[in-house]
Amino acid sequence: MDNEIARAIVLEDVLKERERQDSMYGDQKTHTDEWWNVIASEENGEVARAIWEKDDDHMYKEIVQASAVYFAWAEAIHRRKRG
Repeated sequence: MDNEIARAIVLEDVLKERERQDSMYGDQKTHTDEWWNVIASEENGEVARAIWEKDDDHMYKEIVQASAVYFAWAEAIHRRKRG
């Protein structure tokens, strides 16, 4: 049960971050995969920094942000495939 609760909380945080990113940047469907990779790489660098600093709170926040970027990228691919 505890795993299910944690999963639900994390998923909710990722979805909230997706909404935040959409409100900040608008529709990003025109990004190329190369551009998405640049964005994701930057987010991964932020995760790496939080790991280096041993800052769990910051690490969690950055992992959620990185996850939301990958989520947005997957959405863009899905929409691209659907025309």
